[in-house]
Amino acid sequence: MAAASLATLGSLAVAPAGASGGSGGAATTTTADHAALLAAMQLVSGNVNDGNTPPGPHGMDAIPGVVARTDIGGVQWAGTADNPGSAATRQADSVFRAGSVTKIFTATVILQLVGEGRLGLTDNVFGLLGPVLKNNTVQGCNLATWKCFNPPGPGVAPITVEQLLQHSSGIFNYTADLSFQAKIAAQFPNMAFTPAELVAEGASHGPQAAPGTTMAYSNTNYTLLALIIESVTGKPWHQALTERVVTPLGLTKTWIPAPADTVLPGPHDAFVSNLLFPRNGNSFNTLPAGDQNASYGYGGGNVISTTADLITFIKALVGGQLLPPAQLQQMIAKVNPNTMGTPAPALPPGITCNTGLSWPECIPNPAEFNVTSNANAPTNWYAYEPWTQGVANYSLGLTQRELTCSDGQKVTLYGHNGAIPGSMSYVYTTPDAGHSISFNLNGDWPQHELYDMYGILAAEYCPAA
Repeated sequence: MAAASLATLGSLAVAPAGASGGSGGAATTTTADHAALLAAMQLVSGNVNDGNTPPGPHGMDAIPGVVARTDIGGVQWAGTADNPGSAATRQADSVFRAGSVTKIFTATVILQLVGEGRLGLTDNVFGLLGPVLKNNTVQGCNLATWKCFNPPGPGVAPITVEQLLQHSSGIFNYTADLSFQAKIAAQFPNMAFTPAELVAEGASHGPQAAPGTTMAYSNTNYTLLALIIESVTGKPWHQALTERVVTPLGLTKTWIPAPADTVLPGPHDAFVSNLLFPRNGNSFNTLPAGDQNASYGYGGGNVISTTADLITFIKALVGGQLLPPAQLQQMIAKVNPNTMGTPAPALPPGITCNTGLSWPECIPNPAEFNVTSNANAPTNWYAYEPWTQGVANYSLGLTQRELTCSDGQKVTLYGHNGAIPGSMSYVYTTPDAGHSISFNLNGDWPQHELYDMYGILAAEYCPAA
């Protein structure tokens, strides 16, 4: 889901979390060896100097607070970073809206159904949802003939379940529609949408590309996947996810709210959004965003969870507890082929990606390479953080990140980012599920989100510079 703009506040205090157990009963410790991670979290929450000569400012995003949790071989650590200029103080066990981390949950259930022989990755989406789509009329789009999604003309293959999962369907992303964004802004936090309305928003723009030929991140894909889950199981999407993932794993602080649910269960921190306010220099305005109707994220953006539960989930998934081996292999191996770019010119040594593509996401560390020509890149950002490059690909509901550390070591991580008004969430683990991290920001306006994220990941996974 989309986030908003940014802000700047003063300095901050950092406090490690007290000892507390997360889901799954793993121990929580607060050891000093996470000083680098705490420092990276601090940069997201307030203004501190980087120690360079001359010193450079960091933490311009001024998020009210960050909470993070790590798990190494079952031993957990949790910590918080708070901006004292904000009334929002973070607690390590706070629940939050996890945004597009939801997509991993939905993809998991889809692949469970594939493993059970009730669904196929090559199944025609229209064949699965024809009756649903035929009853969903929208002006200028004939859903009954499928021309809202599929480019007209002979020889065009139908959209498949696999293409929905890996964002190669060519279906327009409804949250990118400006009129849809205006509806959310006008009604926030009490806006309400049905899945049919979300699909209609995406369909009304017509096909964006032939199926299988593009990488275009689209929340519409995951609303359709939620409808497929309902069609195959005969149960509401939130009930199917609860019965198949949440309950078996004992995720006691994870909920998939029903469409009418607006309350964020406690205990939780304050969550604030800059959704309705344009940035004005370094000032910002915020509105409460904890309680809201998140039905606009149906299928792809409205799970509620904690860092502890998300770590339990990602470890179980990548560790093979939720999917048969064949389906787990499909989830990881079936990378969208359209994410593969060619080397781009005029990039620093070691940076090899096509900057003309939205994926793979290729982020050089400006501090490492002195990249100052990119107006969107902060100068001297995370100068001491030990990373040089981050690249991402997308498979069946998983973002696959390769983080290059300053010493040349490459770290592969599986997981997902999530953004929803008032909350930005992240969960990642190594391929052996042995080293995991989850963190959450309780504001939605970071100007340089990916630099924030890679700085935090590098602080945890890369050796000290």
